[in-house]
Amino acid sequence: MISLRWPVVILLLSGACGTSAPSLSRAERDRLPRDARQEIFDAENDLVIARNRQDEAVERLRALRDALDQLDERQGRSEKRLSATPGGSSRVSALRKVTRAEQDYIEARQEVADSDVEVAEQEVRTARARLDLVKQRQLVRIGKEPLASLKGFEKAIEAQEAKDKHKRASSLDLRSRAQARLDAWKAAQESYAIQTGDFDSGVWIE
Repeated sequence: MISLRWPVVILLLSGACGTSAPSLSRAERDRLPRDARQEIFDAENDLVIARNRQDEAVERLRALRDALDQLDERQGRSEKRLSATPGGSSRVSALRKVTRAEQDYIEARQEVADSDVEVAEQEVRTARARLDLVKQRQLVRIGKEPLASLKGFEKAIEAQEAKDKHKRASSLDLRSRAQARLDAWKAAQESYAIQTGDFDSGVWIE
């Protein structure tokens, strides 16, 4: 179990709560039983983890965009090297087919990464809804909110979890497409090598 350290909790709170989220004062939190404070802490920590995953997904997407930009530069260097090699010019057309296959694969991965960003954003919304419910439960516990108020928060979680499921299903379809593009790229690499005997034109770089 994660140890309960208030300085960390305060840091988490600074980015965890929206303006419409239930709010517990520090004094109210301090009066809660330890298990209730731990439940809030865990929900806050889950939200921070979801945000970190979102940041990682955005960074993967950025890296793929860079890879696509670099692909044209690498193709240009390879073509220049082939043109300077006896008989190498005849391989340029075949090498371009490999590059196009790699481009298709990277673009498919970009679609996956875009989807991953959407999934991560949805996970943040779901984690926030769960945190809101945990806090609302404590407000009910100390008599600041009626028991009936929990229904709305529970329904909000159900709605967010349904969106989670939908976005994850869409992501799986895109991953299958990316795998097919990867297989096509690898086949193009192999075909190029068999056709030309050239294993040194950058086609094996991933």
